[in-house]
Amino acid sequence: MLDLVAEIGREASFPAAEFERERHQKLEELNIDRTTPNFLAAERIRGVLFGAHPYASFAPTKEQVEGYTRDALVQFYREHYQPSDGLLVAVGDFAPDAMLAQIERTLGTWTGVAPPHSPRPAPPTHRGRRVFLVHLAGAVQTDILLGNLAITRKHPDWLRAGLANNIYGGAFHSRLVMNIREKRGYTYSPRSGIVALREYGFFHVHAAVRNEVVAATLTEIFYELDRLRALPVEQAELDNALSYMSGVFSLGLGTQEGIAGQLATAYLEGLPEDYLERYRDRVRALKAGDVLEAARRYFDSADAQIVVVGDRQAIAEQAALFGEVEVYDPLGNRL
Repeated sequence: MLDLVAEIGREASFPAAEFERERHQKLEELNIDRTTPNFLAAERIRGVLFGAHPYASFAPTKEQVEGYTRDALVQFYREHYQPSDGLLVAVGDFAPDAMLAQIERTLGTWTGVAPPHSPRPAPPTHRGRRVFLVHLAGAVQTDILLGNLAITRKHPDWLRAGLANNIYGGAFHSRLVMNIREKRGYTYSPRSGIVALREYGFFHVHAAVRNEVVAATLTEIFYELDRLRALPVEQAELDNALSYMSGVFSLGLGTQEGIAGQLATAYLEGLPEDYLERYRDRVRALKAGDVLEAARRYFDSADAQIVVVGDRQAIAEQAALFGEVEVYDPLGNRL
């Protein structure tokens, strides 16, 4: 297996027939994506939040994929698949010395120049709510996706923000679920999350709802955001959220794949060596004040950027209640 890993990392061949097959498959995927509300919403929010930064590029265009060549792919592979950016994680029942010897035999002579890292423009600063409507003619349902820039895994507030997110909409027993799913029946599975990329992170809230309740859903989304930012969480709800965070973490370490994933995250993100060992203790030490402060800092209700994907005729007036509306087609063109 290590021989195969080394071959793929150092000497991948990219057969021409397989390259063409994958390229054509990507074109078919893009055709489907352009009719998929969830994809269109994710693409638009990334562009809005990150502007000229490369994180705004969510997917290639059809024209870009049509222009891909095998030679360009090989060049990219040779420039970017380098050991300086590599991490090898092995989890299992093995003799460490023997494993290290095998790794040294297969990968020890692998050298290369680190890929270039050119300066990147900072994401834009957003002031006030704006609405970006992607017109999908005839859609009977609307995808809502709103968000704001947030933090990365390295930030000292990461656990506090994660706890606040779990209480708000990151767990199935969260306030958002209890409100717009259980109480009002607007959607089946609303959710929120914090996506931590290497340089920046962002907070997002998602719900897919019937066209006629777009405004009502956004009202409840912001109501729950503002409530979490205004009032301390009760102790019973806090205890449930702490148990959930600790329990999910423990379940994630119950398999070899889960352990490998956690180790990879810790090393790739430059987290402390004792991050996994101390995680549960650090979670249990969080208080109601941590939730309140994190929500106020990282869940930016007043400046949230809102994306709605649906039929313009059915939802434009509702969307306009929450900010100035810009309208786009599924290809990203301004209408």
